[in-house]
Amino acid sequence: MVDDMLEEEDEVEEEEEEEEEEEEEEEEEEEEEEEEEKIWTMESKDGDNLSVVTHFISISIVIVVVVVVVVVVVVEVVMVAVEVILVILVIVVVVVLVVVVVVVVVVVVVVVVVVVYPQSGHQREVFKSRIDWTVRLRVDCTSRARPDKDNMAEYRGTKKMRVGTGFVWHVSKPEYNEPCVCPICHGKVARKQWRFGVRTAKHVVYNTEEAKKTKLDFFYDDDSCKSDGRMKSAWGVEVGWYRPDRDMCDMWCVTCDEDLGEKIEKLDGRYWFDNDKLNRQGLSELGLLPSGDKDCHLALIVSHPHGQPKKITVGEVTHRDEEKRRLDYNTPTCPGSSGARVFWSDRLMLLPVHSGSFGKTSTENNNELNVFQRLSRKLRRHKTEQGQINFGYGWVEI
Repeated sequence: MVDDMLEEEDEVEEEEEEEEEEEEEEEEEEEEEEEEEKIWTMESKDGDNLSVVTHFISISIVIVVVVVVVVVVVVEVVMVAVEVILVILVIVVVVVLVVVVVVVVVVVVVVVVVVVYPQSGHQREVFKSRIDWTVRLRVDCTSRARPDKDNMAEYRGTKKMRVGTGFVWHVSKPEYNEPCVCPICHGKVARKQWRFGVRTAKHVVYNTEEAKKTKLDFFYDDDSCKSDGRMKSAWGVEVGWYRPDRDMCDMWCVTCDEDLGEKIEKLDGRYWFDNDKLNRQGLSELGLLPSGDKDCHLALIVSHPHGQPKKITVGEVTHRDEEKRRLDYNTPTCPGSSGARVFWSDRLMLLPVHSGSFGKTSTENNNELNVFQRLSRKLRRHKTEQGQINFGYGWVEI
């Protein structure tokens, strides 16, 4: 019994041991399974994390690519826009420059047409009127009333013709159906006649006796004027005013030549002492000055040297005497120039008269030309070289 009981206990113990072993095995298996499950779970989690990272990286790459593409597109668009803007700016600048150039050209043309050309034409008309008012004087007698110290004393009482220059300074309105005192009419009634004043040097026309024997030639500009009828003549009547101390006199003259009378009546619209200035620029525009001349006070004379056709000579003012109203200049002159009008650049002088000269007299100079040659072309590279000093009286600044 006891053995049986012992055996049974042993069996029971064995069974319990077996059960314990089985339980231990089961527990080990369960632990292994749990560990496997943990490992699988960890692997699953690691796989999920890797997938997320991979997905994130993929998305990031896509975003970067998109951003790069967008940036490139924006840059291209901006560059195109900048190019377009630059092109537009260039076009605008070119258009503005063209408009400015056109405006400048138009302004220059307007200035030339409206200002410069009329002024040049005005200067030409002003000076042309001065030229046309210059007359040649042919005096056919020398009065016995001249004093012994007079330069023409040796010719007193003779009919030897002397020549000089004068200029018209006043023209009266025409008179109708009045006796004419010219040598042609001899007191007969003229349908129309004009009286006008001519200023000259007193040593050219001394008194009324000489004035009545004086013939005045208008428009004697070249030798052909005599043959083609352009030269017109009038006659002196009397000496109305004179200043012996200034070698000046005014001679009243008459013409019944209607063509001549109408011409000088039109010229009377421009007085010698108006406000038009024959300055350096004006003289240059008229071709009366060469290029490169130094700045100086110019003296210009229109005269009939030796009784020849009109000549224009240019020189410089060398001195002026305010008290005596005397002007000295080196403008070339000759016998026959006495009584001519003296132009002083930058000022118009009120009726100055060329009186005489001291020193050598010479017209062998390039700055003496026929009046129409001087008006048609400019002098180039000439130089005035002469020792002649001339003088005139009666100037007044205005």
